[in-house]
Amino acid sequence: MATKIKKCNLRELIKFIESKHVAVPEFQRGFIWKTGQVKKLFDSLIKQYPVGSFIIWETNKRIDARTLDGEKLPQRKFLILDGQQRLASMYYLCRQKKFVEPHVKDKFHETCDNRERHVIDFEKFYIDKGDHGPILEYARESSCKLDFTKLFRLVHKNYRLPVITISLDNYRQAIEVFERINQAGTRISTESIFLSETWNQHSNIGKILRTWKKQKGKSLTSGIDTVIFIHVFAIILQLEKRKRQTVEIGIKILKKIAEDVHKHPSNRFHKIFKNVIGSVAHAVTYLKETYGIISLSELPSQTMITILAIFFYYHKKALSKKQAVELRKWFWRSSLANRYIGSGYSHHISVDSNQMRELAEHNRKLNIPKVSTKIFAKIKGVDIRAGRSTYRNIIKQALWQQTPKFINENKISRDDVESGQHKPEDDHFFPYHLYRKGIIGQEINNILNIHFLNGDENSKKKHRLPSEWLKERIKDIGANKSAIQKYFASQLLPFRTIQDVCRFENAFKNKGFKARQREFAKSYNRFLWRRFKLFAKTLDRLQLGRLK
Repeated sequence: MATKIKKCNLRELIKFIESKHVAVPEFQRGFIWKTGQVKKLFDSLIKQYPVGSFIIWETNKRIDARTLDGEKLPQRKFLILDGQQRLASMYYLCRQKKFVEPHVKDKFHETCDNRERHVIDFEKFYIDKGDHGPILEYARESSCKLDFTKLFRLVHKNYRLPVITISLDNYRQAIEVFERINQAGTRISTESIFLSETWNQHSNIGKILRTWKKQKGKSLTSGIDTVIFIHVFAIILQLEKRKRQTVEIGIKILKKIAEDVHKHPSNRFHKIFKNVIGSVAHAVTYLKETYGIISLSELPSQTMITILAIFFYYHKKALSKKQAVELRKWFWRSSLANRYIGSGYSHHISVDSNQMRELAEHNRKLNIPKVSTKIFAKIKGVDIRAGRSTYRNIIKQALWQQTPKFINENKISRDDVESGQHKPEDDHFFPYHLYRKGIIGQEINNILNIHFLNGDENSKKKHRLPSEWLKERIKDIGANKSAIQKYFASQLLPFRTIQDVCRFENAFKNKGFKARQREFAKSYNRFLWRRFKLFAKTLDRLQLGRLK
């Protein structure tokens, strides 16, 4: 293996990228940096802080890759083994005009692997004056111009960036270098190891998956983590060896499977992986149609898709009545138990994968235990919006299963509520404004205070107490008793009439401020407890697979 080390200034580095059409090999994950990381890189460059070296693999091998400059990949390739995020950031900052060319920008966006889907547009960066010197800023709403000449002046001409080029045509050796580099620093992702090691002339799993995701555009399935597909693929290959078998998803077994795929002289694994993609897509379609899910973030965890996809890999027909009930029981029980969160995922995956196959092929019952819903203490600390919580998602899912309505008997639009356009306080039954006034603390954000309304109704509700705006809306709409009762029932609210709400609120009206604080705290906690019992009863029913 021949190795060359060259130290370049910024201008020379950009010329090197363009003259060699430096590319990212397909087995590498996409661009994942956020704007803050690009800004820090800029700050390090102008302050002459070390930003690390770049390792480039020079080869004549036929390997799929995407060039940074959008040009055709030459026969003699210069592929990035280490430093993709830094090299891409520097190049696109210095060549904004090149970045905005459709064939460059579109390809960059297609291959981005930002799980939050906040893809960077490099034409929006610009240099501004900060308190301690030049800073890099990002204009989210409009394009800007970053003057490369100015950037080059800011980066001292004697500031050098080490570029290490290794020349070898032994693909496996290059992959080993790639793995060792990443494991020595930021640990390489499971999917990157797997995709790199499965590649051969017959199977290019990474490309199959990227092409499929590109075709899906902004659909629900396009947001599925790559590792989900890899785990389903690995589980299927293990299950296929014999009828019932212990299943693993650790890095050791994944590397063994990747090696088998790489050595296989046909496209057999290529076909299996395509079927895996179909089963994952079918699983997501089921979740969307059965539970109305419009965003994967509504699930307790994406790892649920792994187990569900095993069922749909082996079952291609319409669900039997028994299968439909068993899958509903599985969804609610595994969600409440956090069955596939953290270590629980690895612990349960073997038994549950085998059970899903048995349900698919032989209609056999799943053995997923029912979960006690006496979890008030756990739910009491869950916020409506902030942070990650499986319990939040479960409570919201349970409420959506009631088909929440308003007093005009119109269904609440899930697309409206979950669109992200609402203010955080919009989804509160007792208004968030009570916290701002100091009457109650952060407990106003408890998930059991959740309430779904469309945007237009939220604008009418404003900061008022429930009895106030409800009485006004009942009068405006002319709602009858039946419609009001259906509203409370569909929202799992512990009231039957508007008079019930008024009596409940009388406890903290017309008193001094301190008295109001005490009375509201007592009444509000009573409201949370009464509502929790309604949710617990609902979750008990859902765990039995019953729709109503």
